[in-house]
Amino acid sequence: MKKIIILFVLISFYGCLKEDRFPFSEKNNILSFTLPGQASATIINKDSLSINISFASGVDITSLIPSGVTINNLASISPDTTLAQDFSVPVNYKVTAENGTSADWTVYVEIQGSEPQLANSDFNLWYSAGNYQQPGESAESSFWDTANKPLAIVTSPNTNPEERSEGDLYANMVTIAAPALVRIAAATIYTGVFTDGAPSVTDPRSNIAFGTPFVGTPVSFSTEYQYTPGESYEDAQGNVLPGNDNCDIYVLLQLVDENDPSDVQRVATAWFRSGETVVDWTTITSDFIYGELPAGSPEYMQPITPEIWAPAGSVANQITVVYSSSALGDSFTGAIGSELNADNFVLNY
Repeated sequence: MKKIIILFVLISFYGCLKEDRFPFSEKNNILSFTLPGQASATIINKDSLSINISFASGVDITSLIPSGVTINNLASISPDTTLAQDFSVPVNYKVTAENGTSADWTVYVEIQGSEPQLANSDFNLWYSAGNYQQPGESAESSFWDTANKPLAIVTSPNTNPEERSEGDLYANMVTIAAPALVRIAAATIYTGVFTDGAPSVTDPRSNIAFGTPFVGTPVSFSTEYQYTPGESYEDAQGNVLPGNDNCDIYVLLQLVDENDPSDVQRVATAWFRSGETVVDWTTITSDFIYGELPAGSPEYMQPITPEIWAPAGSVANQITVVYSSSALGDSFTGAIGSELNADNFVLNY
């Protein structure tokens, strides 16, 4: 019996070794690439093997050490990404796969000017992620995200592109009945990424890493929207509440420690929350308040731990933009059928 067990273990070991080790990996992609102080999110294009990064005017880009580079497992990259490079000219990196094949990537840095905007803020670009759509040209180049990924596993996604006119798309968000455990699933589109791992049914925010790199000092934001609240506004237990569901649109300018992403400080705040039915496309503009919010400001826009207020005069290096069809959807309060349409997000200077 002992010999049989040993033989089984050896067969299993060599079987796994063969499956896991051979053939050698041919993947030679750069998966992420960031530079300290960049003004907006990195755009990675696998087809052209190019990386595009924007900086605000006046920033010295002649000697920068990349602050975050990831490549495929078992691949290598040259030159060493811990060495400073002059990014005022295109910089080439060679990524070599485990099987020896290589790809020559080029990093292009552009000086964007003093009034940066967010890419794809007209929501015209969407890509297929299997059985649902996501905002952006590709998964590698997008910093807009949704909660479609976990929803698509058990039900239909609730944030989708819709056509406003030929070739002009917008984001359609609908609060739906949740498939299990919780009452509703609010729809949202935001800057950031839905993290890996099992979705939390008690704290949906814990599944999202909000924000994308940004350097700028806008005075307000504008966006076009339509909103129709659902018929029955209820709490997480299904108790009917007075009033209507509300849509939520807010923007946070933040200062994040590059060595500790959990160290987040709030630089400025702008928001819009309303339960009014708006049938026609309407443009709203909301001013940024820099520094701590004045007395009388709504509690829901105060920093949530571990975020704290930034010292006066701080300059943001990250922006968080959030649209939601139900303002209290993260606590499963809202109305099934609440529908928010969003288009043309603009930062005003």
